[in-house]
Amino acid sequence: MSLNFDQLRTSINTYINGSIPREPRSLYDPVRAVLESGGKRARPILTAYCADPANVDESVWLPPAAAVELLHTFTLVHDDIMDNAATRRGRPTIHVAFGLNTAILAGDTIVALALESLSKSDSPQIAEMTAEFGLAFRGVCEGQALDKDFENRDEVSLEEYLEMIELKTSRIFELAAVLGALAGGAINLENYRLFARHIGLAFQLQDDLLDLTGGPEFGKTIGGDILEGKRSVLFVLAMESYGETVGKDRAMLDRLRERRANAEDIPPIRSLFARIGVLEKAASMAKDCTDRAMEHLLQIDNAESRENLIAFSQLLLGRAT
Repeated sequence: MSLNFDQLRTSINTYINGSIPREPRSLYDPVRAVLESGGKRARPILTAYCADPANVDESVWLPPAAAVELLHTFTLVHDDIMDNAATRRGRPTIHVAFGLNTAILAGDTIVALALESLSKSDSPQIAEMTAEFGLAFRGVCEGQALDKDFENRDEVSLEEYLEMIELKTSRIFELAAVLGALAGGAINLENYRLFARHIGLAFQLQDDLLDLTGGPEFGKTIGGDILEGKRSVLFVLAMESYGETVGKDRAMLDRLRERRANAEDIPPIRSLFARIGVLEKAASMAKDCTDRAMEHLLQIDNAESRENLIAFSQLLLGRAT
């Protein structure tokens, strides 16, 4: 690879850090804190690899790459507020550390910084980039709205769930790839788009699966989605089998559906999900999405870009965060 993950991450972090003003500190200290709180910068690295950084000047691909990461960071800040989350990546969330009003303003400011960054690209495709950014931004908000709606529902279909994660999670991966492809001259644009869409779906499906099969090494609290009443793919698949369950299994699914599950219920729920095939089916769905992503990747002409994106996929799906 012409540029490895660490080199790209360093370039992206340096650029983002340099784009954040110092004053007023009451605003920009929280912004800086959330941007320095960790993360692998997977999405802007995807932008870089779709742009082919060995052959495209940094002034073209780096500003949109930073814009993608800033948009993603905005979603984390506002999601944490809406979910009333106390921690992220082992640290207090921004609204806990700095207060609700400051966190809302910091999130809004991060979007402004994203648009400012995007505008600095030297790409002749800047109008197309801006349009794609707007569509993705709106899509992420629509996905979040659906996710919150699902929390108040006892039944969510698999089709509805997949639509939600395509908007809330996969859409930013798609934006990252499209901005990179546009920076690189818009060659193979739709294959880059569809590769990213399906790899983003695989990422979220695996992330849901890791809620019960992962652990601290994956940044997970085992059963966190269950304790929060999240309608993850595991919940959706389990409810598809509801009519076939009896006795204690049916009672456990009732506790799950009614958001009454507690920490002591996590091991039996995991055992139940394994017995009724939920974990196996979720893993199969993630693999199917990965395979579809690879099909589109293999249609991309640039051999070096293909190799970079294969390595990117291995990094992304080896650790869903």
